[in-house]
Amino acid sequence: MVIANMIRICNYLDIPSEIKDSVLDQLLHVGFCPAYGKQKAMKREMEKSQTGKLPQFLFVFRDEELIGYMFLIAEKEHYCKSFPWWAVDNSDELPLQDAIRLLEYGIRLSSECKCPKLADRLELQLENQKKGIGRRPENLCR
Repeated sequence: MVIANMIRICNYLDIPSEIKDSVLDQLLHVGFCPAYGKQKAMKREMEKSQTGKLPQFLFVFRDEELIGYMFLIAEKEHYCKSFPWWAVDNSDELPLQDAIRLLEYGIRLSSECKCPKLADRLELQLENQKKGIGRRPENLCR
């Protein structure tokens, strides 16, 4: 019997301290690089994350391998030098069903953090993903 690889989405807040550095190291392998600084600056910003408000940092794993991310930063530009965006993710590189799960999670989390404009932007991104707009072909996804 073959069991399909399952993905899991983890909030940075829920990742055990002893493996956070390893997770951040893996970001380089999926092509993420902060706009400013290196891993230490990025971790410093991620450590400021709190339940119920932005920023929130999501990581997508297939088994133990990091394959994706979604960073929900703020409803304004230039929240900080490392993350000067409202949000950033690589959902367009994930298989469609995984991208949908990630975007739906981001929409729900943005709403819970009382950031309706960000939730609306992610909803539009979700609809575009479902239509195949701005996506890699499935056979080229992670």
